[in-house]
Amino acid sequence: TSLPDEMEALTKLRIINIAFNRFKIFPNVLYRILTLEAILLGSNQIGSLDPQQLKKMEKLSTLDLQNNDLLQIPPELGNCDNLRVLLLEGNPFRTPRAAILTKGTAAVLEYLRSRIPTVAADVN
Repeated sequence: TSLPDEMEALTKLRIINIAFNRFKIFPNVLYRILTLEAILLGSNQIGSLDPQQLKKMEKLSTLDLQNNDLLQIPPELGNCDNLRVLLLEGNPFRTPRAAILTKGTAAVLEYLRSRIPTVAADVN
């Protein structure tokens, strides 16, 4: 399942609900629709996403990825400061744990930010 690249021309699109489809990857064209405020992709088969591309989506405040096949959540997703609703329940990843997910989006983003690897500066 995929979305046509022509969707990029939908410059006024704010919400897209493509839940309950058979998407295996996050549709790349969505990263290029910068007007999107909500992406509802729950109950698909998505296995990964690109946090650097999501960070460019400055209007995106809701991202529903519940019940997908995400084995890991990239820590860099924590840098998506605009997200107010991040739904990740029902995925097979081990971290963040359910106890963190139940604390809400702000807690999840903070947890993810704390897991971003830092490059140690060589002081010598």
